[in-house]
Amino acid sequence: MDKSKIKSSIIILLAVVNVCLLALVFSDNTETRKARLYRQEALEAVFAENGIAFDPATAIPDTAPPLMTLRRDVETEEKSFRALIGRASVEDQGGNVFFFLGTAGQAQSRGTGEFELMLLEADPIAAGKDAVSAAEAAMKKLGYECADIAPAVTWDSSSTLVTLVCAQDGIPVRNARISFYFLAGRLQTISGAGPLDKKIAASAAADYPDGITVLMKFLELINQTGRVCGRVNGVGVEYVMSSAVSGSCTLRPVWHIEADSGSFFIDAATLKEENIEASA
Repeated sequence: MDKSKIKSSIIILLAVVNVCLLALVFSDNTETRKARLYRQEALEAVFAENGIAFDPATAIPDTAPPLMTLRRDVETEEKSFRALIGRASVEDQGGNVFFFLGTAGQAQSRGTGEFELMLLEADPIAAGKDAVSAAEAAMKKLGYECADIAPAVTWDSSSTLVTLVCAQDGIPVRNARISFYFLAGRLQTISGAGPLDKKIAASAAADYPDGITVLMKFLELINQTGRVCGRVNGVGVEYVMSSAVSGSCTLRPVWHIEADSGSFFIDAATLKEENIEASA
């Protein structure tokens, strides 16, 4: 057999192998989806037997994100603050507290991720925008990711306070919140605590219980405590931030189950209930 025929045969053989592999992958994915659907239907049936309904739109995530460790980086902080207060001098005030004095404002930050920022000049961010849009634009300039959670907004005749929840890689960080204070339509101060600057480690999430297991634990919790729950309106995964003055923080995954009787939070690793809203 000449070389061209051998080459053609090899190409055909590889093509057949690829088609077979794709068929196997497709078949495996199909079986996985069927198994997941079957488990969810079985879960909903068990909940129904216990008098708890599921919102038809409720999607149950497969698993929780990995536990993540972040650290502070003062140079990154300075760059972020500079986007709002202009070129700044930096003063180390001790205790891992830094003060930034800029041409258009000043800021002070701590190793825990907490900070306060004051604008000394009229800011261009709020011009022509409503308070929420202006707050989101300022948050982006500071380098924080905004969670897909409705902002908390309070106002009176002359001032507005907008509080946004931070996110990390698309996952809301429940207790990382930034507040934006507007007076007479002008953004004056920003304060709060967000995730730190540099990702240094992320654990594997493969060993976490899946969403079905977590919801069965939730049902067990409801039955054991005697709490009332008639409907599950949503299921999601979020992070809870724990920070140290030394300049590191841990983002720990939790499950957030939204029911008609309130919010429930369950640790992704231990499956223990947590009272997060009270401490956030």
